[in-house]
Amino acid sequence: MSRQKKKEKLAKPQEKTKSFLEPWPNLPQQLLDFMGRQHPDETNRLMQNISFLGVTKSWRSVPKQCSTKNAQLPWLEISDKDHFFQSKTQEHTLNIPFRLGEYWWYGRRTSWDIPWTHFHGCSHGLIVAGGKDPAMYCLLIPTSRFTYRSIPTWDPTIPFKFATLSSNPYNKNKACFLMVLTGCSTPAFVVSHLGYQNKWMKEEKTLLDPNCSKRKLMQFTNAIGFEGKFYALSLQGTLAVIEEIESRFQITKLSRSRAVPSVFPKHFTEYLLESNGEILLIFFIFEQSIRKVDKVEVFKLQMDDLSWLKLDKLGNRTLFAGTNYCMSVNASQLGCRSNCVYFIERATNTWRFYEMGSDTISPCFDDYGSQTISPVWEEPIVENKFLVR
Repeated sequence: MSRQKKKEKLAKPQEKTKSFLEPWPNLPQQLLDFMGRQHPDETNRLMQNISFLGVTKSWRSVPKQCSTKNAQLPWLEISDKDHFFQSKTQEHTLNIPFRLGEYWWYGRRTSWDIPWTHFHGCSHGLIVAGGKDPAMYCLLIPTSRFTYRSIPTWDPTIPFKFATLSSNPYNKNKACFLMVLTGCSTPAFVVSHLGYQNKWMKEEKTLLDPNCSKRKLMQFTNAIGFEGKFYALSLQGTLAVIEEIESRFQITKLSRSRAVPSVFPKHFTEYLLESNGEILLIFFIFEQSIRKVDKVEVFKLQMDDLSWLKLDKLGNRTLFAGTNYCMSVNASQLGCRSNCVYFIERATNTWRFYEMGSDTISPCFDDYGSQTISPVWEEPIVENKFLVR
């Protein structure tokens, strides 16, 4: 009996380490259904506006005994590492209800018989995916079930945390690059030219983060490709512009101000995305605990000085933020509330929405007044082209 009990105790920790199969993207059901009825070109346009998951950070304040003269800016740390660096344990199943004009589910109801189950990023309509082999990664084309593009073999000694594309890979007039963030200070990022040279370019130079009170080296936690360049956020909220200079990718500009919320909460989650030709940054702010969002703030990047302008309204746009993606849509075409940010509260796995005008967060309800897992809205009667903004 004692041996049996010992075996049971040993088995329990192993059960906890099993991979959890998470649907991607975890969009509201109404939006998935709407996508399934659209023309392939419209679905592809929608996919190009999906960005990957955000990062949860926490504040570390200056000790109270420090004098004001010697006080430094609070520094940040990643407080939810299991979520951001989950690529080796978190498995995904593609949840797009669309393939070649047919309306059917192949993500939830059937298994996808290919080895790419770990998703590391989504950019310009393609998913960066990996499998069991730490040296093999690819670019999945989600609207075509078994289609993917290969990328150069990866060095398994370097962490592969997050990836994004510099531009649309199907634009023949503009070169497309794939950048991988390592989460380390050296190399902080690695870049490859898609379809050319077939190798990775590492930037071994180290750079002190100008906004780190501890004078630590820059480590990048989030990035987005925009008009052929990369815009990467460091752990301390410094924005770096990374671009090709003489066949090498280098940091050409650094922001003077930090990309952080206007208040000092215990935790916050950040999302970078492109919307209507702009780079937006969304903060979900946890003032009391990491289980409940208390505030939402949306900022727009001003390209001239790399500063962040807080937005009071989104106009006809609606933003969606799930546990593993973020996207922008045209509200009038979808039939949902405009000038809002829909998001999943992770603790309860229910949808809530933040209204920009009233600065309030409300739960999503159905017609009977009961709280639902997915937000409910009325789809437009006349289905015009689904425009992504």
